[in-house]
Amino acid sequence: MKNNLKGITLMSFFASTLLSTQLFGANIEQLAQDVELLKANLESNSKSGFQLAGYAAFDYSDKDFSGVKFAPIFHAKYGDIFQFEGELEFNVDSKGETVTELEYAAGTIFLNDYMGLQVGKFMSPVGQFVQNQHPSWINKLPATPVGFGHDGAAPTSNVGVALRGGLPKMGDIRSNYVLFVANASVYGKVEDGAIEGSIDANGRTSSNGAAPTIGGRYAINPVGNMEVGISGSFGQISDVDQSSSTRDYSVFDVDFMYNIDAISLKGEYVQQDIGTSDISSFDTEGGTWAAWYAQASYLFAFAPIEPVIRYSDYHNPELQRNQLALGLNYLFASNLVAKLAFEVNTNEDSAVPSDGLYNEDILRMQLAFGF
Repeated sequence: MKNNLKGITLMSFFASTLLSTQLFGANIEQLAQDVELLKANLESNSKSGFQLAGYAAFDYSDKDFSGVKFAPIFHAKYGDIFQFEGELEFNVDSKGETVTELEYAAGTIFLNDYMGLQVGKFMSPVGQFVQNQHPSWINKLPATPVGFGHDGAAPTSNVGVALRGGLPKMGDIRSNYVLFVANASVYGKVEDGAIEGSIDANGRTSSNGAAPTIGGRYAINPVGNMEVGISGSFGQISDVDQSSSTRDYSVFDVDFMYNIDAISLKGEYVQQDIGTSDISSFDTEGGTWAAWYAQASYLFAFAPIEPVIRYSDYHNPELQRNQLALGLNYLFASNLVAKLAFEVNTNEDSAVPSDGLYNEDILRMQLAFGF
């Protein structure tokens, strides 16, 4: 009887041990699967990144606090294959209302170490000022050069696709390029019910019946801290009031920048040309919109003070304007700048009445912060 009890006890022990081992093994296997799943999720999440950047500016002009701008910039990426960037711009107008604009919003797929394919709304690749110098904390003066703002001679943005990248070094020379295809611009804008002749070269989601704009930029760095670029585009442009009226359209631009120790030199020339139209309802003539600027600044070694001088000129079929701007900046930090500038503005076309801006000298102040 005792031997039978011992046998039963041993059999129960082995059976329970076997069952426990199987259950433990199943738990270990499930735990291993859970760990692998968690690891995969963590690795996937680690490939994603997000950054909030941007800038803000507060302006004073002669007698008024004339501008408040807040421009958050969003960067998001997934591994080394995709990046999104977008900028919103909030301004307060003279009526106290908030004006919101989408400056750009584009995604880039990195095809290899030297090339990325960008799609969406992006800053115009033509030239240098618009895409690289326009943020308030980077621009050395409180205002843009004449002709380089909205509705001037320089295109500001495009909606389309762009191929961007850099080429391998040729000796000590580096270079970069961009090629793009985008929706066409529009000629003319509606002001108080009337159509005004200006080129609206801001990114649009429709070509309004015109052929797309094709263009690009190529820049080289012949020596350290120097870049020289040439760019342009061609296509068609449509009249703002009718898609059946299209014209030839072209842009040409050359730019340079050179930093020599504490001296910074910059300059650019841009020209937009449109052809004639036989069926335009407001303007059958073509014309040229051209602007250029040259700028020099010097950052003192003994104090964070930076004097700036810039001359700019702009003309279109109706008027010609130029500006001499003298500025003095105080750098609390490289991204926090207080600016004081005096502008001498001249409207050289006597047929165009003074608009209170381009025939008057203006004192400007600005506090700009990049983050």
